[in-house]
Amino acid sequence: MLRVNTIKIVSKITFFLIVLLSLSACVTTQAPKISHVHVGHAMTAWRDTPNEQGLFVIAEKEAVIAYEHAQYAVENSHDLKLIKMHTVHVQHAMDPALVSKNKSQKADEGPGLGYGFIKAINSSSDHISFAADSKDASDNIKIFSQVWLKKVSAISERNELIVTLSQALLKSPSHEEAMVLAEEIQLLTEQNLKGYDSDGDGTIGNVKEDYGVKQLKDEINKMIAREDPPYQTVEKRYLFGLIRMPSGEWIFNLGNNASGNSGGFQY
Repeated sequence: MLRVNTIKIVSKITFFLIVLLSLSACVTTQAPKISHVHVGHAMTAWRDTPNEQGLFVIAEKEAVIAYEHAQYAVENSHDLKLIKMHTVHVQHAMDPALVSKNKSQKADEGPGLGYGFIKAINSSSDHISFAADSKDASDNIKIFSQVWLKKVSAISERNELIVTLSQALLKSPSHEEAMVLAEEIQLLTEQNLKGYDSDGDGTIGNVKEDYGVKQLKDEINKMIAREDPPYQTVEKRYLFGLIRMPSGEWIFNLGNNASGNSGGFQY
């Protein structure tokens, strides 16, 4: 009888040890650095983007579409209607809200992804800044953020020009003027995507005016490679479980990923 009781006691102890070890494994699972989560918002996933892709990923795709349709506008320079049609398509990739101002097309119609390059690149910059402002940000991320904000400014300036020129083109009754504007828009969208040698020194990337999406992508990948401890691709439960409190502090709310904010608010 004593032996049976002993076996039962040992079995219970073994069971509780297994449970404790399991709980310990759960408790010690380390959450990613909040600074890395913000980098993940740019490079991996974000809530409101098409297919929940990273903000910078969307920016790159929209930049490609804008450039392609700017090319189509120039290639069809013999026809004013086609120039204007493809210019509207450029606008759709840049900012779908611009298209809603044109009676011929709705904001949800067009070749772009429906998010817009301008919103995607600006939001990417926001999250790079959030990463740098995080308490756990490395010097590597802090320095990178300052460099990024300076270099992305060239793209912001081009964006303003593209919007202004495209609006002027769509209002112009002149075929000749539309052709000139279309060529300038093509040049600007190409620079946004590929960058360009603004100072003529034979190298793209020496000054901020050279920068396009390609150069920014190279910079962010280099920053990620320098991180110590190493940057790991962030799981979606952490990417979508980060909320900002009214105080400005970012915290994880993993039990509330799907909706709502439970006392905080999402960016």
